[in-house]
Amino acid sequence: MKELIKKLCKQIERENNIKILFAIENGSRAWRMSSKDSDYDVRFVFYRDLKEYLTLNPEKDVINASFDKEGKKVPAKGALIDVSGFDIFKFCRLLSDSNPTTIEWLMSDIIYYGKQPKSFKDYAKNNSNPLKLYFHYKSMCKNNYLKYLKSKAEVTYKKYLYSFRGLINAKWVAHRNNLPLIDFTKAVSKSKDIIPHYIISKIQDMIKIKSQGKEKDKINNITKMDNYIESFLKDNTKAPINQKPKNVGKLNKEIQKILLKS
Repeated sequence: MKELIKKLCKQIERENNIKILFAIENGSRAWRMSSKDSDYDVRFVFYRDLKEYLTLNPEKDVINASFDKEGKKVPAKGALIDVSGFDIFKFCRLLSDSNPTTIEWLMSDIIYYGKQPKSFKDYAKNNSNPLKLYFHYKSMCKNNYLKYLKSKAEVTYKKYLYSFRGLINAKWVAHRNNLPLIDFTKAVSKSKDIIPHYIISKIQDMIKIKSQGKEKDKINNITKMDNYIESFLKDNTKAPINQKPKNVGKLNKEIQKILLKS
């Protein structure tokens, strides 16, 4: 599959007259929570020839595509390979504002094409705002819990895992004051000092069940898990307070280096 995705990246470059800086996985596969039914969430950053930016009618800054297992273009719904990319300027503006999605793209260790620039990764590690990350992941936990679990609209292992991914990532930022791990299975095993053992054990069981393709099975609410999420959502004492400096100049230099070489 990696070779097919690499081939599709080259195809996207030709069709859109762009150069892909890097393409990575950012979904359940990157989080090590995939099942046999999981699709491929390919995310990439691209740039254009310098003269393409010197125009009154700028080109689109987002490119989307979707493919089946043979690499044929198909509608997004039900596609096996979902591809989405940001122009380098859009990506860096979001990164400079500590956007968690862009940070996760840089931290992903499943790389299909190209390579994440070290300067971008260093920026994510040294200049991201931990408070923004904390509240993003806390909101992820809250939204999944309230919309699907507490409301009983969709009580599944998958929704529990998505809610706890937000919870553990938020606690990671608060207690460690650094970026959460992209590999959720590792994040869980390394959080035994901040998460109760019975919660860790249950999450690990859920990950195993999800890998067997049972993540969408309807289940009953798990009271202990729900209570722990509720207590976390009510707790405002663990938000990180150490802020890191924003330094857009670092990103500008890297953009200039990339474009002037193209």
